[in-house]
Amino acid sequence: MALCLFSTNAFAGETMPIDIPKTEALQKILSATNSKLKEVNDIGSVYEVVTERNDQKKVNVLYLTKDKKYIIGGALFDSNLRNITKERLDELNKVDFSNLPLDNAIVVKRGNGTKKLVMVTDVDCPFCKKAWEWLKTQNNYTLYVFLSPIEQLHPNAKDKSIKILCSNDVAKALDNVKSGKTLNAKNCEAGTAKLAEHVLVSEVIGVTGTPVFVLGDGRKIEGFNKPVIENYFSGGNNEK
Repeated sequence: MALCLFSTNAFAGETMPIDIPKTEALQKILSATNSKLKEVNDIGSVYEVVTERNDQKKVNVLYLTKDKKYIIGGALFDSNLRNITKERLDELNKVDFSNLPLDNAIVVKRGNGTKKLVMVTDVDCPFCKKAWEWLKTQNNYTLYVFLSPIEQLHPNAKDKSIKILCSNDVAKALDNVKSGKTLNAKNCEAGTAKLAEHVLVSEVIGVTGTPVFVLGDGRKIEGFNKPVIENYFSGGNNEK
């Protein structure tokens, strides 16, 4: 759903946090989505309502009319067709790259390693494998990989992840698994502990599916969005 809001004064200034009572409709939405009210901002023509899931770090943006009679879901555009909702979600979902425990990651450096990015992956995820193969064709980046097996979908992913982290050359072991090669490694306690650290990082980032990328500028990219990563590698900051 997309909504164009044509107003000369909408979104003209900064958002202003406000405190409004929860309407019955808003309360029902929060209950149905297992969410809590994170913040409400006056953005001109409507109120911006930011919610957050209780069971995961996932935010959503809704809009409430000033008379509090209607709740609007979906993308909101200004009169210049700028996607206000997407920009706000990108801002809310930004990750502080400098606070991530990169020392615990599997590190892959290509070329001069200038561009930094994090990849959270399930080793058996098909879209992750596609992204991995494409990344091997790129240059001049440093990739920090955190393993996050989704056992409901890939029951062997956890065992493979532990064996990768128990290998002498973890980057090579990861590439072998991604390439479908046999992994000659055994489970170890250190690998199990390391995987727990990786999964914790994925929870902090708010990963609900893989792959997820965090670019050096803090943008979180859910899924293999090749144009955005290409743009980042080429020195651009604009998402496509």
